Amino acid sequence: MKDTTSSFTILMAQKLAFTMLLVAVCPQLLLAQAPVFTQTVATGTTVVSITDLEHRVPVNPMIYGQMLEDCNDHVIYGGVVSTAGKENKAVTDWLLGLQIPIVRWPAGTAIYDYEWRRGVGPDRKPQSEKIWGGTEYYTFGTDEFIRWCREIGTEPYINIPMGNNNTFTHSLGEALDWVEYVNGAASTPMGAYRARCGHKEPYGVKYWCLGNENYLPNRFHKGETDSAYAEQLLRYASTIKANFPDISLLGVGHNGGWNTTVLNKCGTYLDYLTLHFYLTAKVNNQVLQNPATTLFGSERVEANLRHLIAELSAYNASASRSANPVRFSIDEWNCRHSVFDGNRYVFSRTDDRRLYDVAAMASMLNVFIRTSPHVAMANYIFPVNGHGLLKTVGEQDVYASACYHVFDLYRRLMNGSAVGLDVKGPGIKGWSMGKLLVEGDNETSVTKAELDLCFIGSAAVIDDEGRLVVSLVNRSYDEKQKVKLSVPSGYKVVEAWTIDHADVCAKNTADDRYNITAKQISMKSASLSLNPCSVAIVSLSPSLP
Repeated sequence: MKDTTSSFTILMAQKLAFTMLLVAVCPQLLLAQAPVFTQTVATGTTVVSITDLEHRVPVNPMIYGQMLEDCNDHVIYGGVVSTAGKENKAVTDWLLGLQIPIVRWPAGTAIYDYEWRRGVGPDRKPQSEKIWGGTEYYTFGTDEFIRWCREIGTEPYINIPMGNNNTFTHSLGEALDWVEYVNGAASTPMGAYRARCGHKEPYGVKYWCLGNENYLPNRFHKGETDSAYAEQLLRYASTIKANFPDISLLGVGHNGGWNTTVLNKCGTYLDYLTLHFYLTAKVNNQVLQNPATTLFGSERVEANLRHLIAELSAYNASASRSANPVRFSIDEWNCRHSVFDGNRYVFSRTDDRRLYDVAAMASMLNVFIRTSPHVAMANYIFPVNGHGLLKTVGEQDVYASACYHVFDLYRRLMNGSAVGLDVKGPGIKGWSMGKLLVEGDNETSVTKAELDLCFIGSAAVIDDEGRLVVSLVNRSYDEKQKVKLSVPSGYKVVEAWTIDHADVCAKNTADDRYNITAKQISMKSASLSLNPCSVAIVSLSPSLP
């Protein structure tokens, strides 16, 4: 047993403090799972214990969302459609299988150079895209995006460029016209325009975001303070809600007290605050450098979320929002690669997804499950090309990257309600959160914290059929890990799947499309061995009385 200053003791104190804070400020929201209790030991088998089957927290399926942004990496043009707007049916067919719940568009920073009127009606002229370079062809505009979403069975989510460049195309009036074009009756001016463009009935798009990373500058926007953003958000949100009260609005979230300022000013009109988190990987000749700094990055993300959830819960309690609390949307997330070019590490969206990305992606999804219901949406970038789930080959062919299979398994199996679990097993002791490579909404206090990190990461749910489903991720880069599930009596394994390979650097290619895939495995007991960077999902059914 360590002394009272050990990271083990600190973790327990943090867990208790977090629970007490939630009880004090928002007892009706004490639904979120407490942080997973982890205890690191030197060697041996990791034991994953299901601690509480009665305390169940709904997991919103929108955590399996996606994001489209034309960032000059063939995500939309050369991905979803050709430059002429011809749909890539192979992409559509593969994405249908994922049952994607929501897709964000025109997405992130690119919104500040996007003019929605250029993408509706018969006259579409390509424009030089000034944020990421390349060309915005406008052949995949508002109508095409919504129709495509309906085709793949997903909810469209539109991002309005609420910047401060003070041009007509990015004004409040333009934002109102855009919402009216999409959701207004055919008797309204913009609804009539939509009808003339071929769609008489309103689309009824529910989710709309106002701005993107407004705290950062870009070519068309000056970075804003929390108070400056909140002032403009109040003007936009109150006006839009007055005209379209049934839509859900998302506001830009951040760290360092930004959220409190925004919520106190505008929370009445908001349903979500957005956050961005990117794991970072340094890759040299396909090999992940300092692998623990990437593979454990999700721990830093969760620590940040726990901090921000307490802040959010305090607002929801003070504003009496128990019936409709403000939630978080992790609007952008991924594992970004910086690839060594012989002189330095250079950011690349086109570097292949490998088995170690599978471990990183699954670990992030586990975090979203464990922080339910406060995290109620998450949008991975991207579904196709870039550093996406699918890779196109020409205009009508596609194959699945290794990470596609993570979403396939989780979307099918990790649904329902989260339940509590503890993890005890081998890992790394006393790691500083600041060493873990995460870009985005990092809190300073979290960066300075130290925790013990078990190699096995896990989340657990009870699905709609009453089965207990447990995900297991081996975050060790070079060692197998033995795992034993300690579950309530009466449960038996009925199904198990794994994403695995002998080489942590393995990937799928156009010539070897099923090198990494999800495979069903046989399990006779609740114990298994996981190769480095592999993922397993185990489904257990209660015995009949």
